[in-house]
Amino acid sequence: MKKILNVGVIGLGRIGRNHLNEIASFPDLFKIVAGADHDPERRNELCPPELKDAALYTSLDELLQHPELDMVTIATRHPDHVPMAIKILEAGKIAVVEKPTATSTAEFDSMLSVAAKYPHKLFLRHNRRFEPAFVKVRELIDAGLIGEVQYIKLYRSVGYCRRNDWLTMPEFYGGLLTNWGPHLIDQALQLLASPVKDIFADIRRVISIGQGDDLFKIILKGANGLLADIEVSGANAMPGREMEIIGSRGTLIFENGKLSARYIDPCVELKELQPHPENPPLSYGNFDEQLYFVNSEFELPKIKQTVLWKYLYDEAVNGIPSVLKLEEGREVVRITEEAFKFCNLDPVSLIKK
Repeated sequence: MKKILNVGVIGLGRIGRNHLNEIASFPDLFKIVAGADHDPERRNELCPPELKDAALYTSLDELLQHPELDMVTIATRHPDHVPMAIKILEAGKIAVVEKPTATSTAEFDSMLSVAAKYPHKLFLRHNRRFEPAFVKVRELIDAGLIGEVQYIKLYRSVGYCRRNDWLTMPEFYGGLLTNWGPHLIDQALQLLASPVKDIFADIRRVISIGQGDDLFKIILKGANGLLADIEVSGANAMPGREMEIIGSRGTLIFENGKLSARYIDPCVELKELQPHPENPPLSYGNFDEQLYFVNSEFELPKIKQTVLWKYLYDEAVNGIPSVLKLEEGREVVRITEEAFKFCNLDPVSLIKK
């Protein structure tokens, strides 16, 4: 008989509700038995429907006393993540950590050192690794559709919003870099498929009510020469493409929910040519070559981001290593930390050092 993991969620806000909804979609793997939040309204009038038959608590300490608990997923404020994960691990339970998974590499390492004593019990919720468009882009790149990849652009906009919740407050490690940054940094590292050699960053606050950043750009250069350009904005009223991948034989773009490509027909062999020293023709281009392009649109795979919970279950219960590696999560934290350092910023106060 398949083992069902009994789950508790700490933090019953927006992200906690996402966790609950996702976990509830795997009733053959998980059972939600407990929830905790310090806010009485979220435990009562605003209690999520997934918790109707669950025990409710005011704190993590109380939740950990639940007699049937196997796993706790953390959906609280950012500075709580590592201390709570360590407490969950030391209680012998499985810990699932929402991003940002740590506020520094030193903090992440403290969590890793505890996790080493409890194999297959620490997991990171980098769910954007499984976005359908991202999964398809990786597939097309691996198939060589656009030749050798040179430049990766990942962009997200949360709209033009003068946001004013705690996620804009540096004392809670808020701002877009720590909120949306981990998702796109993780995607960029997967596409680079190479150690990061150089980092450029620009982090700024434009319209946010809180002092946390609402516009950042990070450029990563891999040891293999590839560039990944990451940009997230909460101050752009006219956002553009979410992904743009430039290769030696064409380009992939994801925009408005559609994934398309324009690439040189695979049957076309690029000739060995030499440049001409004389005046070029009046029209722009290569007058010795006629290229034929294919324009394609691709259907996205049926994969759901919730598949990460199945990977988690397979490792925790069956010992099958998850595709989400802890060392990859640490590198996401390191890149975030290096981006703040590049800008000479203290992420807790977001002021120049």
